[in-house]
Amino acid sequence: MASESGGGKQQLLVYTGMLVLGLTISQLSAGHLNAGAYGLYGRVVGVLTMFALSFLMVNVGHEFVIERSKLGNYAQDYLVAMSAAGLPWIFVALWLHFALPNSGLAWGSALLMARFAAPTSAGILFNMLEAAGFKETWLFRKAQILAIFDDLDTILLMIPLKMYLVGFKWELSFDAVFVTLCLGLAWQKLHKIRLQSSWRWTMLYAGVITACCEGLFHFTSGRIHIEVLLPAFVMGCMTRICEPKDDWCELLDEKKEEAAKSLVSTFFMLLVGMSMPSLFTAAGHLTAGQMVFHVTVVSLLMILGKMMLLFCYRKEANLRTRLALSLGMCPRGEVGAGVIAISLGLGMQGPAVAVAVLSLAANLVLSTGFIMMIDRLMRSELPSEATAAPPAAAASAKKPQPRRSKAFAGQVRPGLPRASLRRGASVRLAQLPPTSLGSAFVSFQAPGSLGPAGPRPTSSAGQGGSTLELVGASLAVLFILVARAARPLRLVPRRL
Repeated sequence: MASESGGGKQQLLVYTGMLVLGLTISQLSAGHLNAGAYGLYGRVVGVLTMFALSFLMVNVGHEFVIERSKLGNYAQDYLVAMSAAGLPWIFVALWLHFALPNSGLAWGSALLMARFAAPTSAGILFNMLEAAGFKETWLFRKAQILAIFDDLDTILLMIPLKMYLVGFKWELSFDAVFVTLCLGLAWQKLHKIRLQSSWRWTMLYAGVITACCEGLFHFTSGRIHIEVLLPAFVMGCMTRICEPKDDWCELLDEKKEEAAKSLVSTFFMLLVGMSMPSLFTAAGHLTAGQMVFHVTVVSLLMILGKMMLLFCYRKEANLRTRLALSLGMCPRGEVGAGVIAISLGLGMQGPAVAVAVLSLAANLVLSTGFIMMIDRLMRSELPSEATAAPPAAAASAKKPQPRRSKAFAGQVRPGLPRASLRRGASVRLAQLPPTSLGSAFVSFQAPGSLGPAGPRPTSSAGQGGSTLELVGASLAVLFILVARAARPLRLVPRRL
């Protein structure tokens, strides 16, 4: 487990380095390329980012399972995700509208611009949590559902926001219809369609989805823009993964699959950084100190809004796990960058754009810090998982332990029934010779306890072993007396 944790942290550092490298490239490109070359750069990076995101989301869909008997829970999850996305959005919109000096930002424009603070980056979150070793935990499963619902809510809410700013257009209603169809397909055909699912086929699916979305955007002159996140996820949900009993496909090589996914994930981190908008296009009148102040406040508001998850799922997780879940929903990325790009496309300028871009960039850099904090919280919370304890031991550890005197703390097997301590224990010990009482006490097993009776191996030898047996014998005698005294029966009468 230690090596896995170390490898996960190393992968997180690689992701962080790629994000920072991408951010650097994006700003250098904006400052040194002319308008035509920079436009081509933006289109190429955008298409590659969507392709990598499609690949990752198809893999997420492969592992996504819906329990049809728990629809109420999914409705609750959607409300929680909507609230977790809505609070930072409202907080940041209020700040941009009222606190940002000389912004001249109308209320509707502030709402649209601040939407970048709402969506969690599903690609970044899933990659980093998996790299940290949390793929099989409740935290990962819940974060997976919330992040998808979070991004879905952002896509849907962009429709009325656009309508508010530019008026009603039929193209905007296309998004709502498309989302409804995708969700219906995911529900009806969940893991029912026989499709190859190796990394080569997944890349083919990702390429087709990206080409369709980008082609639709091109042929409609930008009036219809479909994000690849949802169709790619639905594609993975509909795919039936090959099983050993199937003869229509070949079993996957897990090592090759993980290597391909890790490579695409690393490339995706670089592309997310490279897709950040340029700061050079954001004209404003803020000094360096004011910029730092507003970016810091907006970044804190982005985190504070996600902390509402601390008040949810109280019956499913403790406070530490809920805090880890809140931190897990903090990374923003490609969807937030898309919101800023839409705002720029609608003609928004001024210091609000610079604050939004810098806040998003700071959040990207902090993404690894969020995952490190989650790792610290969860490792200290789940010591049994860190030491790979067997399920039986974990189950017995959850049972309430019988009360014992301090003299026997840690010597008696956990979960031992009190009745078995009183019945037969003293008889078994009393039948042993005095020299073996110490070792018998150390390896004590009462009738009815789990496991075969018999002495356990000890590491004591020589004088150390004799001393241990002497101490054990003394404790054994004291134990017999206490056990017998706890019974209402009298001891064997002494012969006169």
